[in-house]
Amino acid sequence: MDYFEKNLAILRSHDPYLAERVAKRPERGVFPVEIAVNGEPTVKVRGLALHSFRNPGKEGRDWAIRAARENNLPGTGAVTVLGFGLGYHLKGLAGLQVRGTVIEPDMELFVTALEHLDLSDVLDNFQVIVGASPDRVRRAHGELLTRTLLPYPPLLRLHPDSLGTLQKYGEGVKAARSGGMKILLVNPVSGGSLPMAHYCASALRELGHFVTTFASEAFAKGMDFADNYRFERCRTAFRSSLTRTISQSVELLAKETRPDMVLALAQAPLLPETLARLAAMEIPSAFWFVEDYRVLTYWRELAPHYSCFFGIQKEAFPRELATIGVSNYSYLPVAAAPGIHAPVELTLEEREKYGSPLSFVGAGYFNRRNLFRGLTDYPFKIWGSDWPMSPPLDRLIQLNAARIDTETCVRIFNASAVNLNLHSSLNHEGVVPDGDFVNPRTFEIAACGGFQLVDRRSLLGELFEEGELELFGDLAELRGKIDHYLARPEERNRFAERGRQRVLREHTYASRMEELLAVMLAAHPDLAEKLRRRQEENAALLDGIEEQEGLRELLGRLPQGERPALENVYAALAAGEGPLTRAEKIFLVLKNVELKLD
Repeated sequence: MDYFEKNLAILRSHDPYLAERVAKRPERGVFPVEIAVNGEPTVKVRGLALHSFRNPGKEGRDWAIRAARENNLPGTGAVTVLGFGLGYHLKGLAGLQVRGTVIEPDMELFVTALEHLDLSDVLDNFQVIVGASPDRVRRAHGELLTRTLLPYPPLLRLHPDSLGTLQKYGEGVKAARSGGMKILLVNPVSGGSLPMAHYCASALRELGHFVTTFASEAFAKGMDFADNYRFERCRTAFRSSLTRTISQSVELLAKETRPDMVLALAQAPLLPETLARLAAMEIPSAFWFVEDYRVLTYWRELAPHYSCFFGIQKEAFPRELATIGVSNYSYLPVAAAPGIHAPVELTLEEREKYGSPLSFVGAGYFNRRNLFRGLTDYPFKIWGSDWPMSPPLDRLIQLNAARIDTETCVRIFNASAVNLNLHSSLNHEGVVPDGDFVNPRTFEIAACGGFQLVDRRSLLGELFEEGELELFGDLAELRGKIDHYLARPEERNRFAERGRQRVLREHTYASRMEELLAVMLAAHPDLAEKLRRRQEENAALLDGIEEQEGLRELLGRLPQGERPALENVYAALAAGEGPLTRAEKIFLVLKNVELKLD
C-alpha cells in the first residue's frame, strides 16, 4: 500500500500549505527504517531509538494511556505534543479521542513517517507544525504552548535545543501570563531606545505585572552639562562619574522596592558592579540590546553580568557572545506599540503638511545619503536629523533636519503613499548586502497601516510572510517598485492591511514582554516558584478578608487590579477623603516605621 499518497491526500484536506511543502521535497527515504520484532517499522536517528524495536505500536499506546491518565485527557481540551517521530504515540492518543497540535522540528523525519505508516487517524486529529524554529513557534504559535504539553521523551532527547527549549518556554509563558511580577525597569538616559522603554513599561502593566520605573532620562541635562567642559578627558570623566551615581541609585531603589527582577534597555546606565550587587540580593537581571552589535560594542563589558541577555540579531551575535562566556542569549526582535502606532484620521491640512507620494523618516546615515541621491526626481520628503543641508538632498529635507517625535512619525506614516524604509549603515553605499536585524520602523509603519518598501534583511522572512511587505535590493529595483506602486493604490492597501494584521498578531511590545518574561521564568524556576507562592498568599488573604476588621474597606480603596502591597495602600489612603478607620490609622503608623536596608 502506498501510505505516502494516502497520507498526503488527508494532509492536503487539512493543511494544503504543508502538503505542498511535503510534495515538493526533492527526495524521500532520508532516514533508514528498520523492522521491529513484531513486523512494524521503527527508526533510529543518530544512534537514538525513537520507538521500540520489539513492539513500537504497543509502546506508543502505553505511553498515550499514561499521558491521558496523568493529564485527565481528553477532558482538558486540545493538547500540544512535542515530537512526531513515526507517530505511534500520536496514534495512541488519537485512539483515545485526544486532539490537538504536534510540533516536529525535522521535515525529513515527518516525511519518513508519512511513507511507512497509515496516519489517517493522526492527521484527522492533530494539526502538524513541521520545521519551524523555536523562535517562529513562540511568535506564531505561542498560544499552543499554554495548552497541556505532552513532550515525547525520545524526541525531546533528540532535539533538546528546540523541543526541550519549547517545553521550558511553555511553562514560563504560563507563569508570565499569571501576572503579579514586581519589575524594576531601568530606562536609558536618552536615545532611540528611550521610547521603547516606555512601551515596555506599558506592555508589562497591560500583562498584569507591577512596574517601578527608574527614569534615567531625568539625568539627560546632566549628561549634556558635560559639553561645557573644554577637554574631552574632562567630559568623559564627568559622564562616567554621573553614570556611576545613576547606577548606584538604581541599586538603592532595588533595595527599597525588592523587585522580582530588573529589566534594562540598551544604553541604560547600569554598571557591572551594580549588577553584581543585584545578583547578591538574588534579584535576576535582563538586558534588551536593541542595537547593532557590530556598531556599538559596549555589550562586551555588560553581557557577562546579566542573568539573561536579549538582542535583535542571530547566529553571528550569539557566537561572539560565546567567546566571552555568555550562553544565556535569546533573540528578541523589536516591535510596535499599537496604542501609539496606529491608523489615524488626518485633516486635509495634515495630509498636505505630512503627506507625500514618497517619504522617509530617519537619521541621515551614509548609505541613505548616497542612495537617496538617486531618488531626487521623485516628489520625495525626507524627515529626520543629521542630514546635510546641501545639494542635491537639501530641497527634500523637512523642518531643517530637526529630530522627529513619535506623534509626527505616525502622521507621516499615515499620510504617505509609499514609506521608504532603508536600514542604516555607516560604510555601505546603499542596501547592506548581509543585513540581519529588523528596525523598529518596519513594525511601526505596518502597525500604522502604511505601505512600505523595505530593503531585504535576512531575518525578515521569519517575521513577515509574502504579501505583507514589499522588498527591494538596490536602487534600480527600488525605482521600479516606486513607479509600480505609486500607480496602484489598491495593491498598496492590500500589502498594508496584511502587514498590519501580522504586527497586531505577533509583533507588539506586549507579545515581546511576554516572551522575555517567559524566557526569564524558564531560566529561573525559583523565580517562577516565588511568583506562585505570592499568588497563593494573595488568594489566602482575600479568602480570609472578613476575619480582619476593616481589611475589606482598606483594600477596597485600591484601584481595580492593584497589588495589595503597603506602598499601594499608602497611595490610596493619601488620595482618600473623610475620617480614617482604625485599620487605616494602623497602616499610616506603619508608614513611619523605617525598614532596615540590607
